[in-house]
Amino acid sequence: MVGLIGISHQTALLEIREQLVITKEEITGLYEYLNQKCDVEGIMALSTCNRTELYFETNSSDVSDQSAFVDDVTNAYIAYFKKDDSVKKYLYTHKGLECARHLFRVAAGLDSLILGEYQIVSQLKEAFSWVDKTAMVGPEITRMVHKAFEAGKLVRTKTALNKGAVSVSSAAVELAGNKLQGFPNVKALTVGAGETGTIVALNLSKKGCVNNWISNRTLGKAEQLADRVHGVAFPFDDYVEQLSVVDMVTYTTGASRALLTKDMLVDIMKKRNNKPLMVLDLCSPRNVEPGAGELEGVCVYDLDHLEEVVKANFEKRKGKLKEAEAIIEEVLAEFDDWLNIRRMSSAISAITSTFKGVHSLEAKNYKKVKDDDDASKKINEYGDHLSAKITRMLIKQMKNVTNEGRDTEKVKLLEEFFNFNS
Repeated sequence: MVGLIGISHQTALLEIREQLVITKEEITGLYEYLNQKCDVEGIMALSTCNRTELYFETNSSDVSDQSAFVDDVTNAYIAYFKKDDSVKKYLYTHKGLECARHLFRVAAGLDSLILGEYQIVSQLKEAFSWVDKTAMVGPEITRMVHKAFEAGKLVRTKTALNKGAVSVSSAAVELAGNKLQGFPNVKALTVGAGETGTIVALNLSKKGCVNNWISNRTLGKAEQLADRVHGVAFPFDDYVEQLSVVDMVTYTTGASRALLTKDMLVDIMKKRNNKPLMVLDLCSPRNVEPGAGELEGVCVYDLDHLEEVVKANFEKRKGKLKEAEAIIEEVLAEFDDWLNIRRMSSAISAITSTFKGVHSLEAKNYKKVKDDDDASKKINEYGDHLSAKITRMLIKQMKNVTNEGRDTEKVKLLEEFFNFNS
């Protein structure tokens, strides 16, 4: 059984979403807690600027009521992060194929703030890398993630949904360009040189920004990005000084605390003689303290302020949705087939081992009664043939009776019926 608990831009504002971000450092402790409380056998956490989703899996034969199990995992998840039940109204849950369908849509950019967004692919790869090849993830999530990558690639290749598509980062640059009437004379500082910061800086450069400044905790990384955009790199400890002279600053770091506070901005605006400053905060949790935008001359835009760009993007791409959804359903059917075959694996193993065991025991008994090596060899060969033939017939009939494994109750019944060793 696979399932998910999530919160996104579609269900909650940023001030709520940022409270449930799952970091790489928290994933092991969360897994151990859920494993102990709910017998969850595998998890993966996808945390981006617009969503946090916890994917989990467990042995479906151990779960009598899947909806109740999802509720139990949800309660444990909330308890682990010491939140009260009030956050539940912002959460959504899925299980089984609905969980897979949701992940496939996410990977294809269909559930993103920016329709067709491509940055989610690398974010999903990073999320999977946190748990890949560890005891924290099992075969169902692993297979589901790989099929999600396949679905996303097919959608982008066959529909051109991402042709000219923007990410959240480039949408923010577009918003800034609209507000500033272009970038040729704008001094822009990007704080953070990761993937988001890189996209911001590259888009600023494409839009004509010649004063493209970069700051990062690792100065070498800032210098590499600055070289790409013909800009200037600044040490992280010194970047605040540049806020007295730039026209806009974009925060793209993974910091868990505010890097720019209202008090800091009071001093900065004095040095600027209240010359307007645009602040873009593309982080979750936010890097800019709430309330900073209340200061005169300071315009703060966070992830919840991209609505005008989002609407324009959707109108341009909505015609591709039906085609993209059809592709996702095809890949989903393949995943469903795999799940059903996997669901039957225990029953098939029980049938196979039962007939092999009977054949082996009877062959040994024959040899005890009649010590004839040649005859015993022929009995063994014929026994192998007969048991294999009967096994194939039973497996074929089992697939028919259980609708290729979709009728889980009949699968369990057959598994118990042929498990003579229990």
